[in-house]
Amino acid sequence: MITGAEYIAEFLVRFGSRHVFTLTGGACAFMIDAVGRNAALTLTCFQHEQAAAMAADAIWRVDRRVGVTMATSGPGATNLITGIACSYFDSIPSLHITGQVNQRESSSMHGANVRQSGFQETKIVEMVRPITKYAVLVRTTDELRAELAKACQIATSGRMGPVLIDVPMDVQQAIMEPTFPDFHPSSDTAQPDVSDVAAALAGALREARRPVVLWGGGVAMAGVEEALSGWLRKNRIPFVSSWAGLTAFSHDHPGFVGQIGVYGNRGANFVLQNADTVIVLGSRLDNRQRSGNPDNFACGALVYVIDVDAEELKKYGAGRYRTSQMDLRMLPGVLKSTPPVSLAPEWLAYVDEMRAAYYGREASSTAQRLNTISPYEVVRRLSQIVDEDAIIAADTGAAVCWLHQGFQVKRHKVFTAGGNSPMGYALCAAIGAKLAAPERQVISYTGDGGFQLNIQELQTIKHLGLDPVIVIMNNRCYGIIKQFQDSYIESRYTASRDGYSAPDFEKVTKAYGLAYVRVEHIEDLTPDLFKRGAIVIDVILSEQTLIEPKLEMGRPINDQFPYIDANAYGRANRFVEYPRSDALKRLIEAGR
Repeated sequence: MITGAEYIAEFLVRFGSRHVFTLTGGACAFMIDAVGRNAALTLTCFQHEQAAAMAADAIWRVDRRVGVTMATSGPGATNLITGIACSYFDSIPSLHITGQVNQRESSSMHGANVRQSGFQETKIVEMVRPITKYAVLVRTTDELRAELAKACQIATSGRMGPVLIDVPMDVQQAIMEPTFPDFHPSSDTAQPDVSDVAAALAGALREARRPVVLWGGGVAMAGVEEALSGWLRKNRIPFVSSWAGLTAFSHDHPGFVGQIGVYGNRGANFVLQNADTVIVLGSRLDNRQRSGNPDNFACGALVYVIDVDAEELKKYGAGRYRTSQMDLRMLPGVLKSTPPVSLAPEWLAYVDEMRAAYYGREASSTAQRLNTISPYEVVRRLSQIVDEDAIIAADTGAAVCWLHQGFQVKRHKVFTAGGNSPMGYALCAAIGAKLAAPERQVISYTGDGGFQLNIQELQTIKHLGLDPVIVIMNNRCYGIIKQFQDSYIESRYTASRDGYSAPDFEKVTKAYGLAYVRVEHIEDLTPDLFKRGAIVIDVILSEQTLIEPKLEMGRPINDQFPYIDANAYGRANRFVEYPRSDALKRLIEAGR
C-alpha cells in the first residue's frame, strides 16, 4: 500500500515523465516529498510558479514528453495560469498538479457560499477550465487513479493541450493500492477515411496552376514534417510558413519562400496573395497571418484547410474556403494518394523571382541611418554561429519578430509561445529546454522588457549549474508598442518608453554570479561567446529600431510598411490586383 502522493509520483514515472517543476508550499508538500523520494524523477525548484509552467511547456516542444508542474493552493496555483495559457493556445500537452486544502476544511463543508474557508483555498479548477483541455478536483483515491490516467490521455490526444488535477491534502495522505490503469492515447474524434481527404486535396489541386502550401505548426506536432517536405520537393510546389511551422524544416528547402503574415517576408506574402490555390496544413490562420481583415487574404484563391480541430474549421464558412477535419498524423497517407500537380511555368518563374528579391533580405533603415546595430544582422549572425542543432527559446515583441524574419533554420529548434505570447517566456523555456536536452546548446532570446519579467530565474540557472546563453535585444523600450504609437497615437510613448526603465543588466547578472558581455558592434558577436557557459549577451540597439517590414491597418499582408514603389508593387502582384487607395499613393509619393 502507498499514499496518494506516492501514487502520483509513481504514475508520473510510468507515464514517461522525468522532471517535475515546482515552487513548494504547504498544500503540495506531501506530493513534493514523494517526488523527491522517487529515484526516477528529478525535482527542479523555480523561483516563481509561472516560470515552472513555462519551462514545462518547453519540455514537450524539445523532448516530446509531457512537462509536469506541482504547486500549492491559492497563489501557487494561480501563478501557473499564464504558463498554462501558453500551452493551451499553442496545443502543447502539459500536466499541472495542484495541492488543495483538506476537504474537511473546504468551503463546501459549511453549507454556505463563503469566499474561502481553508487557508489559501482557491477554486483553481474553475479558474483554469477555459484554458485547459481538462481540469478536475479529485475527492477520493479511486478518483485520483482514474482521473490521472484520463487527464493524461486527454492532454496527448487529438488537438493536444494542458490539463490540471487538483488534489486535496487528505487525498495525498490517504492509503491506496499501487495498481495503475493502462494508458493509451486516443483520438478525440472519429477520423475520416484517408481516401476522402486525398480526394478533397486532389480536387483542390486539380485546376490549380498557381498553388502554394502554408506549412503550419500542426505539421510538426503530428510528426509528419519529413513526409510533407518530401512531397513538396517531389511536386515542386512552393510553400510558405507560419511562425509555428518555421522550426520544422531546413530553410534551404528549394520550395521555401519565407514566413507570412503581418511581420512576414515580403516575397512570401506576395506569393501567397497571388496564388490561385492555398493549401493550409495545421494552421489556425489567426489575424497575425491573415490580418485583421480576412477578406484581404488570398483574394484570388481557393483556400483548402486541413486541421485536427473541427471547431477551428467552423470559422471559415463556405465561399472560397474548403475544409477537412483530420489528425495530421494521417497526412502521409493522404499525400501518397494525391496525384501529381501541374504548375504553370510562369508561376514557378515568379516564385523564384520573389524569393531572390526578398528572402533573407530584411534590413533596418534605422540602423543604416544612425549607424547602429541592425537586429537583422544580429539574427542572421546568430543563425551562422550557434550550433546547427541549437535550441532557441524566444520571447515576444519586436525581438521575436526580428528573429522569425531573419533566422535561417537548419536543424535548429526555434520556438516561442506564439498564441499567448507573454513577456518573460524565453528565459523559463530555455531552462526547461536545457533540462530536457542537456547535451544541446540552448539560447534564451529576449528583449530588455521581457528579460525583466522572470529575471529571478537567473538564480535557478546559477543554482542548477546550467549553461544557457541569454541574448537580450536591448532597445531600452517596448519597441513593438512604441512603433504602434508612431503609427496610430501620434508618437506619444506613454508606458512604452516614458515610464519604462531597465536596470544595469551587467550589475544584475553579476549579482547572480553569471557572466556578462555588452555588444555594441556586430563584430563583437563572436562564436566564442556561446562556448563560455551561462552568459548574458546584452545587444545594444537604438530605441528607434523598427520592425521592417510590418503591416499597417487596413492593408492586405502583401502591402507592408515601408511601402515599396508602385512599379515594384505592380510587378509583385502581377496575377491578382490589390489596389492602393489614392490617400496611400499620395503618402508613398511624399516619401512616407
